[in-house]
Amino acid sequence: MVARAGESRAARPEGRVVARFNAPRAARVEANANGSPLQVNHRAVALVREEWRVVDRWWTEEPVIRGYFEVVLESGENTVVFHDGANGGWYTQRGA
Repeated sequence: MVARAGESRAARPEGRVVARFNAPRAARVEANANGSPLQVNHRAVALVREEWRVVDRWWTEEPVIRGYFEVVLESGENTVVFHDGANGGWYTQRGA
């Protein structure tokens, strides 16, 4: 198929929803007093491998303020979760 000028090369049938790769999904996280996850979606966290903070777009009406955690669950699965400081929710970015 050859796209016409002005058409997207990735034309999709009308009405089809395309999910973003690695899009954040809402998660149920139980955290300790310091904010580190203890459970992710009812699965115990065995180890917090890494922790980092992202503060971006602070100059806009919709700033990005997130605390990220790369964790290993007791099952051995690796996952990345973050706490959204702007809305207070928890999300998984990868895994679980």
